[in-house]
Amino acid sequence: MPSSTHGRSAQLWKRTLCNSLHRSIVLSASLRRIQSSDISALGMLFFAAFNGTIDDAGQTETQYALKATAILGGRYGEWISEASWTVEQTDGLQSACLVCDYHSYGCPVIAVVATAPGHQKSGTAGVLLDAALATLSALGHFECCAMVTKGNLASERLFGSRGFSPLPDAGDS
Repeated sequence: MPSSTHGRSAQLWKRTLCNSLHRSIVLSASLRRIQSSDISALGMLFFAAFNGTIDDAGQTETQYALKATAILGGRYGEWISEASWTVEQTDGLQSACLVCDYHSYGCPVIAVVATAPGHQKSGTAGVLLDAALATLSALGHFECCAMVTKGNLASERLFGSRGFSPLPDAGDS
């Protein structure tokens, strides 16, 4: 998971997980775990969520589906299915959060958080991130991280509101 792709620059954000975290979160009945059969729907969701944003890598739905396949297939470390959540409506996936254990970071990483444009700013991404963090804590993990594109204010607010802090860049000594 490189820190710079397609002209974008990303920064590693990290937070500590406390053992009591999973006790304080009540999982919504509208959540369900991501399944391997969601690949096509994830491709459509990622395309819709990232198209025209700072995170738009110029990919098609098919390319985003391949990205989801790579995450679920372990290309970026073991996919943690128990901590990967989605909210699905009749018209498809509303939002998704995928988590994997990317050993280079020394802890699980939030690989993707994506919300369909019509559902952004509804709190859904926060609910999914809370569920992921609670599950990771319940599984015995002590830290979690995410690569956040610099300038993606929505992601910076989301991760900051959940206790993540940006780590200094390697060159910022």
